[in-house]
Amino acid sequence: MKSNVVNTGKGSISRRDFTKKSVLAIAALGTAGLIGYGVFNTKKLRTINNVHRMGHCAPSIMQTLLDINDVQNTNMVKYSGAMAGGIAGSNMECGALTAPLMFMGFQNNNLTGISEKLDIINKAQSFVNEFIAFNGSSICSRIRQGDMSECKRAMYNFHKPFIKAVSTPDRLSDEAKESYSLLLKTFDDNKFHCAHGVLNNLNSNFLITKELLDSSWLFIGGIALLNRTCGALAAGVMALSSVTAKIENSYSRVARMNRLLRHENNEAMNGEINNFNRSINCSEELGIWFRNEFGFTTCHDMWGFNFSKIKDAESFIAGHCMNHCDYLAKKVAQKVNMMISQSPEKL
Repeated sequence: MKSNVVNTGKGSISRRDFTKKSVLAIAALGTAGLIGYGVFNTKKLRTINNVHRMGHCAPSIMQTLLDINDVQNTNMVKYSGAMAGGIAGSNMECGALTAPLMFMGFQNNNLTGISEKLDIINKAQSFVNEFIAFNGSSICSRIRQGDMSECKRAMYNFHKPFIKAVSTPDRLSDEAKESYSLLLKTFDDNKFHCAHGVLNNLNSNFLITKELLDSSWLFIGGIALLNRTCGALAAGVMALSSVTAKIENSYSRVARMNRLLRHENNEAMNGEINNFNRSINCSEELGIWFRNEFGFTTCHDMWGFNFSKIKDAESFIAGHCMNHCDYLAKKVAQKVNMMISQSPEKL
């Protein structure tokens, strides 16, 4: 796959180079002593250990969340694999942010009433706010601009903003509650969900499980109704990851990848080097297509709405915007289907 260039705000850097530099920072810690970390059973050490045997942020953090909640589920790790290095590119949300959001949706897997949905939306938004306050940004490339230690800090301490948000979430304003309630009820009445619109239009190459639907739920409305990265794009990345990712579980293979990175060898991000690499490369391909096809990656850039404002929610509904979102979701599903059917070796 060719290395495509994205803008980080301080010159240009390819997705492959970005990931390369990120993993190099992790490699600097070395792996000595981490294999026997069990006696120091902390969230941070669990995360560090998982990074050193998996090699990438989002699946390592997902594995940590599964570990500390005593859940065995390899599918969740596969779904998160392509989120490493940002959703479909480093100019989107960091994998240390998206993996916990996916896990939050997975845990809250029986959402029925509006109040329950408001509660998880509130906690998810609180996590986004806490994550930004802790790291200075939610965007992958911006977190690592100053120093690569910031990237490690975001990964190894993800649990701090996550636990704070879940235990003591921010309070939604009365207007936000009214606006979100209106949107969520309208979505239910119209059986609308931007991420699920992609997943439900995939072909037989994809197994659409309840856990895949649950873990993608919070990508609705541009990540928990925040008008960020389009939920259809996020779901497309998860779908690709579900069939292209295999679990990486080797300190030696990750160490080999890190050695290649230290020598600035682009083979480090090839699929055979790390089991998550092919998913990361697929997500980048989808992101480039999405930007070229639609000219944006966020809900805000498409609509210009603030869903916490009742007038904007009413305008979204009155403008039949859901119809366009459904169309966009089907286009993403078609692209994802095509990517897999034309490249069966990715399966």
